[in-house]
Amino acid sequence: MFRVFIAATAQGAIEAETVRCREKFSFLLNDPDLKGLCLTIDPLREGWSTPLQTHHYRSGCAPLEALHDACTHLRQGRIHFAIITGSDSLKTGYLREERNRMMQIYGNHISLPEAYTALAESFCRRHDLPLETFRVLRNALFNNYRRSAPHVRIDPLRMESVTGLFRAVDCANPFMDYSGWLLLCREDMLEIIRPDEPAVEVLGTGLAMTRGDGPEYIDEIASYYHLKKACSMASEQAGFDFAEVFNCKKAFMEAYTCYPVVPMGLLLSAGFVSDLQEIPVWLAEHRLTMKGGMNLDRAPWNLPALRALIDMSRKLKQHPGMIGGVHGNGGLGGRQGFAILG
Repeated sequence: MFRVFIAATAQGAIEAETVRCREKFSFLLNDPDLKGLCLTIDPLREGWSTPLQTHHYRSGCAPLEALHDACTHLRQGRIHFAIITGSDSLKTGYLREERNRMMQIYGNHISLPEAYTALAESFCRRHDLPLETFRVLRNALFNNYRRSAPHVRIDPLRMESVTGLFRAVDCANPFMDYSGWLLLCREDMLEIIRPDEPAVEVLGTGLAMTRGDGPEYIDEIASYYHLKKACSMASEQAGFDFAEVFNCKKAFMEAYTCYPVVPMGLLLSAGFVSDLQEIPVWLAEHRLTMKGGMNLDRAPWNLPALRALIDMSRKLKQHPGMIGGVHGNGGLGGRQGFAILG
């Protein structure tokens, strides 16, 4: 089995930096002795239900799915390198009506905030959690994000309620343009690639899903058993319990923070806390995000986890000895992924 490393990254509001990286490492694609995979995260414009092309991925968990697949091939020696890329111009590339229509992934009968509200209600019933207590935890989560982004201005209108359980600030703020590019390779390829900075190892990846996604699977998703499985899989590969390391403040994390039921499910399922009532005290001691999460740092549709992988790999280069965890949540949560970097 080969070890896998993130050898190079690029990102920005436009593709200029990613284009330069593609050109710089084009020799990998042109070498007939090297085998590689190019994996693409689809933009919003590709639609939600249209057929997926080969080596394409779609959903908020898509970057973690691509990473998991790439690492599987790399560890087993089937390929020498893999490139994960994605680009979406959510701010400048769509008319407002077009963008809003394409974000209605479950049709006109239920919006994403409404679907996540139903999911949160199912989650609360499962854990005998009063809705008012859920709102208290929701507020504590948002205050935690603000500690990582104290200078971000918050539009007062976003503090208003969207549903009975969520305010606009509790949802992702997607209006941004983003392009990301990530090069993975086996350990024996590092001498050929010669990265400008020390490479970051992918210590573990985990991926799990329910039987399906969408409103009809709400009760199954609300169990977050599949999220527990994804986190356990990543920790098993890494050889240690990530939650235990993180709780000892020896790791960073970028949780998927769109709709507070998701990070609540993560904290409980992965073992960061043993009971939901522990969350406020835990949040006072730890940070779930590096830059305020998807709520304050914006969220480019299917690409937040790709940006998180890139940001985390760069942060770890600045903090040798630390570990990083990245979470991905797809659709209504039917797909869950977790990656551990170090």
